[in-house]
Amino acid sequence: MSSDETVAREEKSHPPCIGFHNEFEKIQEIISMHRSGTKQNVAILGLPYSGRSTLLTTLREEYKDSSYFVEYGSWITKKRKLLESRYSQPIVFIDGCQYLFSRRIGGFSVLDDFLEEVASSSSLFITTWNLYAWNYIRRVREVERFFPKIIRLPPLSDTEMRQCILKDYTEAELQFIGDVDIELPSLLRFTPYPVKLPWKSEPVELPLPRVNIDRVSLRRHKKEMNLSDEELVFQKITKMAGGNPGVGKAIWKKSFEYPTVNLKDYTPMRMPDPLLRNDAFILGIIAMTGSITREELEEAAGGEYPICPTLYRLLSLEVIMKVNGGYQIYPEALLLVNEMLLKLRIFWE
Repeated sequence: MSSDETVAREEKSHPPCIGFHNEFEKIQEIISMHRSGTKQNVAILGLPYSGRSTLLTTLREEYKDSSYFVEYGSWITKKRKLLESRYSQPIVFIDGCQYLFSRRIGGFSVLDDFLEEVASSSSLFITTWNLYAWNYIRRVREVERFFPKIIRLPPLSDTEMRQCILKDYTEAELQFIGDVDIELPSLLRFTPYPVKLPWKSEPVELPLPRVNIDRVSLRRHKKEMNLSDEELVFQKITKMAGGNPGVGKAIWKKSFEYPTVNLKDYTPMRMPDPLLRNDAFILGIIAMTGSITREELEEAAGGEYPICPTLYRLLSLEVIMKVNGGYQIYPEALLLVNEMLLKLRIFWE
């Protein structure tokens, strides 16, 4: 097959994955520019369960005749595991680049080798990164210099979440329970403000109340809505999931007893007590990688404290789960974990 025939075949319309049509087209434009002589490597960023792999798989199908695909699902510790063969295809898709480094002594050597390979290769690299890992590594390795085109996955809309979940069902077979209460934010929001007191040398942060405009506008919007039971269900799923498709599917699964979908009894996760600092650090490592073994966590902790009690507490709280020997964040707990770890400055935005 000639190169022109290959290009024509690849540029046939394939249905892009739900919710990422704009991102799919942006990457297509970048690939076209590369074929014209302009190389700009791509980093696709998103939280766990956000659909990074789904988007990359769709792109891989579109360009399978002129691409090379690599998937990482655990820490890569040696360069020989990094490059099984030299990149000979014009496009290289790599899924799971957060596994190319670890937060331990000497944990950046594989990533450094990879970045050197990216810089010297004529191939176009289209990669996916856990957003937490990217925000950490760009501060210590300036990875955005190697991947100037950054694609951040947006949250799904109510309609997109519905399409994403219902694509495996026929509408006639499902029943939706109505009267779903859309949880509203608190009317008052407390924001800490530094206040200088005469008997204190340093400013003191006092929580001052403010009216939550989001609640007022959402309540008014709710009164104006005239939605079906099905629309209300997917509006609530999207809101509770923050538009994250993997989290939305997990909430759906917990609320679904064939053929009925009932969110009335679904309760979002709450953390009964603040996390210990060591627990928060280990939870951050798990969230940053996606899946990690106990041995790898012990290595990341550097022997400073035992891992077993931390894993036991996090498993008991149902914040993490063990899947195929690796620890992962529960999808339903992701937004809670994100909020907690940002407050504790385990993660940066």
